[in-house]
Order: sequence, then structure tokens, then C-alpha cells
Amino acid sequence: INCEADMIHKMNQKIEAKRAVEFVNMCETKHNNQLCELGNIIEKAIDSIRLIAIAGPSSSGKTTFSKRLEIELLTRGIKPLMISIDNYYLPKHLAPIDEFGEPDLEHVQALDLALFNHDIAALIAGESVALPLFNFKEGKRTYTNPMKIGPHNPIIIEGIHALNDRLTEFIPATEKFKIYISPFSQINIDYQNPINLTDIRLLRRIVRDLQFRNTSAENTLSMWNSVRRGEYRWIYPFIESADYIYTSELTYELAVMKKHAMSALKRIEAESEYYIQANRLIKFLKYFKDIDDYLVPCNSILREFIGKSVFEH
Repeated sequence: INCEADMIHKMNQKIEAKRAVEFVNMCETKHNNQLCELGNIIEKAIDSIRLIAIAGPSSSGKTTFSKRLEIELLTRGIKPLMISIDNYYLPKHLAPIDEFGEPDLEHVQALDLALFNHDIAALIAGESVALPLFNFKEGKRTYTNPMKIGPHNPIIIEGIHALNDRLTEFIPATEKFKIYISPFSQINIDYQNPINLTDIRLLRRIVRDLQFRNTSAENTLSMWNSVRRGEYRWIYPFIESADYIYTSELTYELAVMKKHAMSALKRIEAESEYYIQANRLIKFLKYFKDIDDYLVPCNSILREFIGKSVFEH
């Protein structure tokens, strides 16, 4: 009897593992299909598209998505130039001041808008441009060797202000292709309890901050309201200008992130002002079964948060 029970248990484990693989593949295929669709759209309009702008709220997967889009375009013979908006930050003392008297680094005017517009316009015009590299530790700027692009080499930018025309006011609207990325979907635990997609982004950020920034879940929760205020001010007003909405949600991801997030959240003590919020997320995660990390493809958006991405430097 014990032998038969053991055999049944092993068979059930194999069936669950097979289902997990199928579930992961199905979700990742949705992302692959969206990238293929985007590639087709951009390829057909490549004669007019000079700038591809990517924006989305925190932990939407912008970094991985932009790199996968670059690869998608390369497979079509289109060689884009990736430019980081972060390299155009002004020194901290020149940033606008927020309502608390602190430098507001999320403000669009914390960027050197004149230099950014000049460089993008010059590149599109076929000129050679030395691009800035901003050292955040020293607050200083260095420059790359001069570079130039051809008429069919679009520029890809990614960041909080990418859809804001103040960032690219010198570039004609007909030459821009705007992409908004966020984990859109309607997922329900049951008929009465939909999953808050903002919670998915929050859990992604908790896992990523602990993994790559040595930031505790408590510190991430303490910053979240400020992050959300910045999103309402600098991202959401520009969604309607997007030419394409990319859904970065992976329905299986909570089953993968569960173990990472739970261990981080359980470190928050009962005396903390964020304990109730942490406990709410812990109870929410208990609805999900675990899926092993090894099933997640190395180029998945989810790897941006749990680690071991093929795109990690």
C-alpha cells in the first residue's frame, strides 16, 4: 500500500510539473506574440519612425522589454540605437524642489531637456554626436565617442518621461512611435476577488529591490506612495498618446515570486507601520502554489525581478 501511494504521489508531481511548464509557456507566448506584432508594425513604418519611446509605471518590465524589442528589430534587419534617458539628469543641485524642500528627481525638469532634444535631433539629421554618460555617485558627466545613425536606424528611449512631448519637443510627432507598457489584465482569485494589478508591480519591486539593491521590503513599502504619486503626475496623463499598449503581465508570475516575496515580507515586525500592508500581501500570496524559478525563460520579463536574466550585465 505504501509503495502504491508513493507511486501515485510521484505521478501527481509529474503531472503538476507538466502543467506548470505548459502554463509558463502559454504566458510567455503571449509576450512573444506581442513582440512579433510590434516588429511587424515598426517594420512597415520604418521609413517614417525615427524615435521609439517606451514608458510605463514602476516594475512594468521596461528594461527587459526594450532589450527584447531591440532583438526583435535586429532579426528584421533594423538596427536601433538605445539611449538611456538617465544619462541626461542634471546635477542634483539643479533639480526642481518638491513640496518637502527636497530635490525632485522625478520631475521632467530634473533632466537636461535642451541637451537631450539637441542630441536626438542631431542624430536623426545624420550628424555625429558624443552622448553623455552620467555618473550618479559623482554627479558628473562624461561622454562617449561620437556616433551617428542611418535613416533606417531608429532610436529607442525608455523611461518615466518617454511619452512626454516636453522631452522630445524638437522631434516631429510623425517621427515618433510611442509604447506604453504595464501589467494589464483581469485576474480573479474567485468571482468576488479580483487581483489588484498594482499589487503585482509592488511585489515585483519588493523582490527586485531585495535582490539587486539590498533594499528591505519595509523600505520599498515606505517609498511606494511617493512612487505612485510620480506615476499619476508623470506617466498616466500621457497614456492616451501611445501608439501601442504592451501588456507585461504573466499570469504565472505570482506562483514564482511567492517564495521570494514571502521571505522578504515576513521580516517586517509587528511594530512596523507597514506590518498590516505586509500581512495583507502575505495572505494574498498564500492563494498560489509554488512554481520553480528554473521554469522561467532566461529572457523573460520576470527575470528582471528574480534574477539570472540573459540581459544582466
